[in-house]
Amino acid sequence: MQLLSLNFLLYTISGLWRPIEWTSKCSKYLYGLYTFTMMYLLIFSVIIQLMDIILVIDNVDDFTTTSLLFLSDIACFCKATTIIIRRDKIINLIKTLQEKPCKPSSEEEINIQMEYDNLIRTYSINYSLLASFSCTGVTIGEIFATLQGELPYRGWVPYDVHSSLVLFWITSIQEILAIIVGTIMNVATETLILGFCLQICSQLEILKHRFRIAIKSDEEEESPSKNVLYKKSRFSEHIRYHLCIIRFAETFNEIFNQVLFMQFSASILVLCTSLYYLSSHITFEDFVKLAVYTLCMFVQIFVYCWAGNEVILKSTGLSEAMYEINWTSVTVSEQKDLLIIMKRCTKPIKFTSTFLVTLSLESYTNILRTSYSAFNVLQQS
Repeated sequence: MQLLSLNFLLYTISGLWRPIEWTSKCSKYLYGLYTFTMMYLLIFSVIIQLMDIILVIDNVDDFTTTSLLFLSDIACFCKATTIIIRRDKIINLIKTLQEKPCKPSSEEEINIQMEYDNLIRTYSINYSLLASFSCTGVTIGEIFATLQGELPYRGWVPYDVHSSLVLFWITSIQEILAIIVGTIMNVATETLILGFCLQICSQLEILKHRFRIAIKSDEEEESPSKNVLYKKSRFSEHIRYHLCIIRFAETFNEIFNQVLFMQFSASILVLCTSLYYLSSHITFEDFVKLAVYTLCMFVQIFVYCWAGNEVILKSTGLSEAMYEINWTSVTVSEQKDLLIIMKRCTKPIKFTSTFLVTLSLESYTNILRTSYSAFNVLQQS
């Protein structure tokens, strides 16, 4: 089964990922048209909100509510363009996981891989359900607003939407579809990043297992001369495998670091603004909308930070396998190889959003503290 199939299916639905097996000219053309339509909806939402902020809005309340959605759309647009532009690099990441040395080579390794694949699928489904419930609630509210003669959300358009029923419904449908498409793109990106992080954890777990098997096989080897050659080849192979995992993680971070930067920048601003708005506005309708939106933003950030934290723990925990080795049974040269791996494990694999934040639970706590501090400053001003 293809790795991260559910995650790429969400991208396919949102128009950002043409399946690799669709190679005919007709399928490429039709899916390219579908991608253009989905990107048009997203760009349409961004432009009408930006123009509304620049040309129309003249009070803090409207600016707050519009800017929240605008920042989220900007982050979503960054995710979409990253997936489209860096498609080949993402395909190479998948191919790396499906080839040696990353490909599982024994029944035990296959079980480890399947365990993490099932974990990724479970987390992806649960997160998708949470986002679906939130999106459904928002969509129903927008439909009711449309039936009452109001646009789903504020936006400037170069025509009078109330001058024609056709124009009104065309604009409303585009806004509703933009919300749905943006939600799917966000869910696909977050679950894909989560999936790649857990795949790295899986590779580190397989590497740890291979070290244990190599040492166990060495202890059972009868011929000393053959044993020395065998250990040398096995240790060097594992070192190359470890370097392969590190390069894979660096490539992954290079592909998605701009996405992480935009997401965390937007999330911090949105959290501060929405918390302040919640504290100063007590109408039930506004409270419910912003409370759900704020909760989703907290969960969204937590998914990134938890996934990055798991990679940090697994990469530093690799040195535990080195301590299980009977060092007296290996040569001095092999001991030096093991020390090199242990030394490298002291520098964990970390994912960063450029200079802004490192994906870890500690960073998540710092974001919450920063948001609360900014909220207090805004409330006292």
